Amino acid sequence: MASETPQLLKFDVCIYRKDDIPFEDFVKWATVEYPPKAVPLMKKHGIVQWAQTLTPPQLREPYRHVLKNELGRAEWTVPDYDLVLSYWLRSPDDMRSLTQDPEWIELEKDAQTRSNFSIGHFVIGHEIVHLTGGEARGAAAA
Repeated sequence: MASETPQLLKFDVCIYRKDDIPFEDFVKWATVEYPPKAVPLMKKHGIVQWAQTLTPPQLREPYRHVLKNELGRAEWTVPDYDLVLSYWLRSPDDMRSLTQDPEWIELEKDAQTRSNFSIGHFVIGHEIVHLTGGEARGAAAA
């Protein structure tokens, strides 16, 4: 019997920028300046994959309207996060070792000049992909 590949943990960190930082400046920092510093540390600590989701302010209100008025989801929300960082991990220990690395701690100090660390949101769980590249996967393929 073939051994199964262990399921990765997906850890999302939802981040708000500071009010005095323009969104465009925040995006440049997050997508151009930050990754070359962060990726080597992530590799060092066994992070399998890392992705960013930008949430432009100009999209939030229109989608709130769509949820409420077109999809009938009056109680649902579109949060004001500016950025979601998604990490795929083999173990919570990988994230723990990353965040305790002195170089990461310095990188986070720099992030605090742009990000509002007084608020945020974490999501942790297992990602189950049912459709990728137009192909059904897993239970959806059965």
